[in-house]
Amino acid sequence: MVAFPFDLRRRRLLAALAALPYARTLPAQPVPAVVTLIIPEPPGSSSDALGRLVADALAAITETTFRIENIAGNGGVTGTNAIVNAPHDGSVLGLAVSSAVIGGRLLSRSAQYNPSEDFDWLAILGSYPNAMVVPSRSNNTTIEQWLEAARKVPVPMTYGTLGTGTAGHLAGAYLRYEQGANLAHVTLASTDEGYAMLADGRLDVLFDGVPNAVAKIARTGHRIIAVTSAARTPSLPDVPSFGEMWQQSFVVWIGLVLPKGVPTETYVRIASAVSVLLSETRHADSMRAAGLAFMGLSGSGTRLYVEAEVLRSAKLIAKLNDEGLRR
Repeated sequence: MVAFPFDLRRRRLLAALAALPYARTLPAQPVPAVVTLIIPEPPGSSSDALGRLVADALAAITETTFRIENIAGNGGVTGTNAIVNAPHDGSVLGLAVSSAVIGGRLLSRSAQYNPSEDFDWLAILGSYPNAMVVPSRSNNTTIEQWLEAARKVPVPMTYGTLGTGTAGHLAGAYLRYEQGANLAHVTLASTDEGYAMLADGRLDVLFDGVPNAVAKIARTGHRIIAVTSAARTPSLPDVPSFGEMWQQSFVVWIGLVLPKGVPTETYVRIASAVSVLLSETRHADSMRAAGLAFMGLSGSGTRLYVEAEVLRSAKLIAKLNDEGLRR
């Protein structure tokens, strides 16, 4: 089993905070005047939209200015490296995105972090699936039609994601390995690039986060033929899921982390704010409205969740490593 040990003192501190009534006024502990939230994805992605929502909520809770810094690249690894290498004074928080924390860490030689040793985990906020988007010109209007075509094509169909190790990349790899689809992976700089490539015929299928995809297809006319979650998603009730078809799930989960070593007083202040974020219904409802399946895990719950996700993805990631896709 992959172990993710956490600092016991801080776990107990979070547990104690969780047991207290949530006050409107947080303890007067030091916190930087401006806090940067690093989002390891480009602007316009689903994680970016959710991260901005969280930053706005934390700014209101702490009465502190929050600014967003998007550091994209290498499937989220570049931005996650920036989080772990940021000043350890509470001036930088990170949006932890599963694609980088698990897939990127295990597939990228440039990953400079260990999820258990280099971060203080504040929360797992929730998850969202990818949408499997095909171009409006496609004759394949269902996942069954698309898969039949993908099994027969002499030249691989191309599928695009934001990078190696992302949930969309793993979903496409599953279709290739387990369902016989003839596919080739394309790494995109942004989801906007992916939609442009769908439109001009350079891409056959795009994996995009459901929150962003729902908005995009309304404007582009492209079609969502499947979602990568265990069950159908409320925003797309007529679209089948990987779970109902194949008992598989490839979702993106997001959390909040600090680089290891933030002073205790500052850590308490930030952890208290995150506790309010997780406990107040209005914040959870706003995240759900934006497309997040809200989880609100903190303390030891984060460790258990990350452990389970690493183990669940390990077999497929090992196959990708065997193919020489470690980068």
